[in-house]
Amino acid sequence: MSYKQLDSLLKNSRSAVCLLCCSMSRASHSLNYCSHLLPRLSTEATGEPPQPLVPIATLQYLNAHLLVMWQRYSRVAARRLSSSSSQHQIKSKPIETISLPQLSSQDINSHEHQLAIADAIRPYHQSQTPLLLTNLNSKCDAIYFWRSIQYWQAAVPENTPVDVELGRSYNTGNRVSMKFGDYLDYLSKVTEQEEKDAEQQEEVAYLAQNELFAEIRNDIPTPHFCSDGSFNVGEGKLYHSMLWLGPRGTVSPLHYDPLDNLLMQIVGNKRVLLYPPDKGNGRDNNNSGSWHYAGLNGNQYNTSAVDVENPNFEEYPNFQSAPTPYECEIGPGDLLFIPSKWWHHVRSFSKWSASANVWWR
Repeated sequence: MSYKQLDSLLKNSRSAVCLLCCSMSRASHSLNYCSHLLPRLSTEATGEPPQPLVPIATLQYLNAHLLVMWQRYSRVAARRLSSSSSQHQIKSKPIETISLPQLSSQDINSHEHQLAIADAIRPYHQSQTPLLLTNLNSKCDAIYFWRSIQYWQAAVPENTPVDVELGRSYNTGNRVSMKFGDYLDYLSKVTEQEEKDAEQQEEVAYLAQNELFAEIRNDIPTPHFCSDGSFNVGEGKLYHSMLWLGPRGTVSPLHYDPLDNLLMQIVGNKRVLLYPPDKGNGRDNNNSGSWHYAGLNGNQYNTSAVDVENPNFEEYPNFQSAPTPYECEIGPGDLLFIPSKWWHHVRSFSKWSASANVWWR
């Protein structure tokens, strides 16, 4: 590949280049390479003879997964996200909201306060109705520590393997493995670049649905009823504690989970749309006639083929009869109860965001 071709590919693949750059940040020449790569992405060709952007020796440091990324993003990037003015206007209704006292990480673990949390959620769990608890975790350790990328770098070993979604959502992208340190470098550079360039990223890399690291698990208190059946909010069987970390524009497409879900927002803000469950939800159902078209066009059985923000009514006409969704915006300290099999769509609006969730029965 010529340097002229390489330069052209880089200009059309900003997020992938950031990831590649971060992976090489510990290799020779990489600091000099990183310092002037991003500014070049927003400039036009000068007509002068192209200069080498990536030394051959540096390319040897790319691991196999990042080479796959290079090949994928060397093509012209996907179309930009439509502006909010051109997006489909979603008619929604507000979600039921309860505000409990703000408690520190130590106080919130007391039996008295855990009982109060369980009492608040229990009727909604029994009726399987969503509920937003505002500011519940606003004084927990994660609120103070997780907003610092330097804290993540110090708390979690840089070689920890993580899975990252590439693209606007897992419906449209790939999932690759990389080192957590490399992902943090990417996230830092993308957020820094956003401050200089207000353009929406064409592609994003989302550290989604990874098990919460043991090193930071105590930063955020999980309600005790998730693992203790004596609170009478389900059976008290905790299955997974997950981490979600990424820049602005990350999306979880419309889907449902088979277990009850508590989504805990720590850094930044997200908008959540929730649609009630459909009696046809299931792995073995033919959803071609449903409003959600789950499992079609290569999607997972629990994931809708419809882009709810820009639905194609010609291809998915039944979505016009979809039930009116609940809508809420969650911010640091908020906890959202999403009942089993409720459809939900999540978008991040902040420069970067961090969330955790637990699935329990």
